[in-house]
Amino acid sequence: MGFVPGYANDIFISYAHIDNDPIIEGKKGWVDFFEDLLRKRVRVRIGGEIEIFRDAQLQHFGKFSTQLNEALSASATFICVLSPRYAESDWCLHELTEFGKRVGNDRVIKVVKTALDEESYEPEVKSLFADLKDVLDFRFYKKDETSRLFIDLQPEVIADHIPACLEKIDAIAQNLVTLLKQLRGWPSGSATGNRPQPLETQEGVSSTLTDEDQITVFLAETTRDLAEKRNEVRSELLQFNCRVLPDQPLPADIGDLTNAIRSNLQQAKLSVHLLGANYGARPESEERSIPHIQYDLATDISRKSQLAPLVWMADGLIPTETSQQKFVELVKNNSPEFLRTKLEDLKTEIHKKLKPESANGWEDESEGDPVNVCLFCHEQDMNSVGPLHSHLRLNEMFRVKLPLKDAQSFQGHKQLLQASDAVLLYYGTADEDWFVNIWRLIQRHVSAGRTRPILAKGIYAGQPPTTEKNLLESDDLVIIKNYGQFTAESLTPFIKKIRAAKGGSQ
Repeated sequence: MGFVPGYANDIFISYAHIDNDPIIEGKKGWVDFFEDLLRKRVRVRIGGEIEIFRDAQLQHFGKFSTQLNEALSASATFICVLSPRYAESDWCLHELTEFGKRVGNDRVIKVVKTALDEESYEPEVKSLFADLKDVLDFRFYKKDETSRLFIDLQPEVIADHIPACLEKIDAIAQNLVTLLKQLRGWPSGSATGNRPQPLETQEGVSSTLTDEDQITVFLAETTRDLAEKRNEVRSELLQFNCRVLPDQPLPADIGDLTNAIRSNLQQAKLSVHLLGANYGARPESEERSIPHIQYDLATDISRKSQLAPLVWMADGLIPTETSQQKFVELVKNNSPEFLRTKLEDLKTEIHKKLKPESANGWEDESEGDPVNVCLFCHEQDMNSVGPLHSHLRLNEMFRVKLPLKDAQSFQGHKQLLQASDAVLLYYGTADEDWFVNIWRLIQRHVSAGRTRPILAKGIYAGQPPTTEKNLLESDDLVIIKNYGQFTAESLTPFIKKIRAAKGGSQ
């Protein structure tokens, strides 16, 4: 029985078998690696076990299609690992179609393993993917702006890809946990009208999903040539727990359209507009295109609310229509936030505006010049780490944060790390994979964007003793091995390093 009552499986992972073929003999396949890491991240956040189904679990006897349909009916959520092979597989498309027929697309999450050429597909496949246009979308590849080639994330064979992959998987895990907990509160087999709403709801977010820290962003509708880029920006915003508007199709009538856009803009902290080569469709009896109308309304509202629209256009792109040339010139002359650059730079600018560098999670806790310590530990070790936490706070008078508990996203982890003076990782009952991945995450982010040097980094190896812990050695880190009861003396090397560095930096 799964975490969600009434379902044997919490998650059904649909994938093409070729996408799980090991690249290097003896290594895991991509889907194996993805499932293993996803299971661990969901378990950490949900506080218990979950059931994940893949077709390798089907029996070798009995009708395959019958077993598959039964597994789909018994699954609460659905992850499709999209790839070129997936789009050509009748079985994969059958799984996706059947799950959608049963419960709709509200419980579907897209994992795009490899870039897709959707224009080349058959009309039926195009239609199926079009129905998934607004489904939560996580892309495990990026496009090199210089070579124009796609680079797939291959964490199962390339260690440097693990941190980026882990960020995406943790974002998936957070959204899954939200959905699974929501589903757990609803009776099994509810009628369609009684099903839980999707992660992004219509006006007014469901009370079970409301987050007082959630930021609303207006991401303007674009011309068709920019649909993929808009979806990429939208997916990234959703991964960082933003509410993205419009979340409903815009009305065709100009009066209703204007009212809907204005209402959405008034709820948003930031408006983002992507301009392409084409001008876009015009509503009936209106000279301006929909992108133009959205920009004008955002500009008008910005005069009253400081909501300066952020406008982006690809560097070097030349408008193909006279109307678009005039519109771009208008934006260029009137908008102080007009970027002609790569899409990744737009994403960076959005993050800066939504998460100012000063908002690092440490403000307003105390005055003076305190020591900020990030203390990482697995959820299972929360009780064991208590004495360390208390000693650092009460006896050493340090400010201590537990990023995996206090921060709600990897963006929050980064901000805490970048503003911390020291970091300590407690390595207790968690397995080695968790330890390695978290330490890599710390190493990746602890130095990025810092305004002052890190005073100390340490690893505290606690119960139970293992061969891997005993082998830990480092000249740069403070390695503490204490498999017995906590004592203040065990932390002395870490404290001394902080005090010495602190004194030397003053």
